[in-house]
Amino acid sequence: MTYLRDHWQGKQPLAQAFWVNLALLGAGIFWAERFIRPPFIENPAIVATATVVFFFLFHVIVYAWQVVGVLRAGDWYLRESGSSIWVPAAHVGVIASVILTSISAFGAMQTLFVEKRDTSLAEAWERERAERYRLTLTEGGRLVRLSGIFELGITKNLALLLHDNPGVEGIELDSDGGYVAEGRGVARLIRDRRLDTYVFGVCKSACTTAFIGGRARMLGVNGRLGFHQYWLEDGYPELLLNPLAEQEKDSVFYRAQGVRAEFVDRLFQVPHDDLWYPMQSQLLDAGVVQRILEDKPDDHRT
Repeated sequence: MTYLRDHWQGKQPLAQAFWVNLALLGAGIFWAERFIRPPFIENPAIVATATVVFFFLFHVIVYAWQVVGVLRAGDWYLRESGSSIWVPAAHVGVIASVILTSISAFGAMQTLFVEKRDTSLAEAWERERAERYRLTLTEGGRLVRLSGIFELGITKNLALLLHDNPGVEGIELDSDGGYVAEGRGVARLIRDRRLDTYVFGVCKSACTTAFIGGRARMLGVNGRLGFHQYWLEDGYPELLLNPLAEQEKDSVFYRAQGVRAEFVDRLFQVPHDDLWYPMQSQLLDAGVVQRILEDKPDDHRT
């Protein structure tokens, strides 16, 4: 609180008030503003609420504190040094910040008044993500096959499919992984629905977490499970997540599902750019897999 008061009263050095409290903090605010918009937040009501709160908190209250502090620091600088060489430069910087903040605030507030038909961009993102995975129901209606990448929205769409098909008893997984949070979401959905999980091809990374959610977990004779550490790929909208914290969450989940602690500890020691494919005997011994299947269940045969 003392720091905030000193800046507001202009008692901090002019250079600190300008470069730290105005320029650096302002850059951080501009960067953070992206997280209140799609694809980070997709619910229109939440976007609108977050935009209004962000606008008044940062573009009104915090910005007023920033500018007033710089102007008062400039006055203190003049009184103390008698030189005005840096004060006009600071004033020019304040004017520039007013322009940039106004542009940013205008763009943020525009999202509140976009017509419904302008949701095409969010819909395009949703379609693009949905094209990276497939959720199909077998002819008998007892099994779902999930293939492709664990993209944003896959948990939601799987939940809808299961809601519309209450007779589903199991899910076959075939995926190279994807979003950690979606893998965990699918795992919890599988666990809560008490579904069996099957892998006859390859199930890696986030997919293995989904597999662990199964009531009974079965691996085909040619199936493989690939484990490694978590990481965040550049450009993914999960930049605020901590991979180590995410690993700890799933470590707890693995153990709760009956997987031995020593297996869990080992799998998260594998570098993210490598994969560990345990042998079938290791998977059985660790409680990861309950059965090895020679053939697919009847409901898979078409």
